[in-house]
Amino acid sequence: MKKKLLVTLLSAAMAVTLGACGSSGTASSSSAASSEAKATSETASVSAASAVEAAAEEKKAETGDTPTIAFVPKVMGQAWWDYVQKGVEEWSKDTGYDVIYKGPTEIDAAAQVQIMTDLVNQGVDILCFSPNDPDACEAICKQARDKGIIVISTEASGMENIDYDVEAFDEAGMGGFLMDQLASSMGEEGQYITMVGSMTMESQNNWADAAVARQEEKYPNMELVPDKRVADDSDAEKAYELTKQLLQKYPDLKGILGTGSFDAPGAARAIQELGLQGKVFVISVAMPSEVKDYLADGTLQSVGLWDPAISAKVMLNAGVDMFNGEKIEDGMDLQEKGYEAVKLNDKVIVGDGAIAITNDNVDDFGF
Repeated sequence: MKKKLLVTLLSAAMAVTLGACGSSGTASSSSAASSEAKATSETASVSAASAVEAAAEEKKAETGDTPTIAFVPKVMGQAWWDYVQKGVEEWSKDTGYDVIYKGPTEIDAAAQVQIMTDLVNQGVDILCFSPNDPDACEAICKQARDKGIIVISTEASGMENIDYDVEAFDEAGMGGFLMDQLASSMGEEGQYITMVGSMTMESQNNWADAAVARQEEKYPNMELVPDKRVADDSDAEKAYELTKQLLQKYPDLKGILGTGSFDAPGAARAIQELGLQGKVFVISVAMPSEVKDYLADGTLQSVGLWDPAISAKVMLNAGVDMFNGEKIEDGMDLQEKGYEAVKLNDKVIVGDGAIAITNDNVDDFGF
């Protein structure tokens, strides 16, 4: 039965303090005791997974065939996430499933976790989200899965307590793409720095790490400055201010490799204002509408992107498929462009959705 989309907007930022936590470790031993302990641990893991699956089946039996779905963005009221919201609304209209779309009013990991906690306690069946701090979300995601809730993330490929993470492309590939574009603009030489939305945004930092690795492998005449990485809090104004500070601190700085959607627009504004077009180069992922003028006047040569609304629809499709008892498999079709034959790397669903935006095609996008 067709239903209207339920969109819940958060009216005020939540004042909640939550410590980020996470742990990892490995051990090896040739002793029989260690082998026995490992076998016991593996048995416990299988039992825990079976318990989660059993809880999911029980919950489905209780709620019927129509899942209650929630989508938690990084933030409300920003162009990127407004565009994602429109995609979720479109998906809801096409499929007839209700979706609660709710997020913090500013980039705030604790507030986002509180919203997720509230939704889990309300008893949603599918929880989709893009974390501001993946480590901070691990505990609530574990609680969700223990209750049989299907948990689908994006930009969180290293998270443990999720069913799947959806990515538009391989992280190493995106980082390499950004570096190749920047290196071409810089003539493959000179000083550069990396910029991210925050130091806790996992995918953005992974892209930056991959970009640096590509530079070290292919562009020996480029040099990462001592500061190495700065964060602009996903704020174009701060990216603008940071760029001016960096250019003062490093007079020979020639390149800025950003991975957040606010990096290039803010940095380009500073470059344009200082009259440094053709001398200082910047690239990041970015909204076409926010970089159109900079591409036109040559301040930017290109930016990278994927369609986040399509990624959101893929997350929702995967969640509903799981709710209906379907298995997520390598090569399966998740019914959106670029995801007709996804790659499955453990818990990471990888599509082929990367887009290079230049002055030639910037008008092809509606956001």
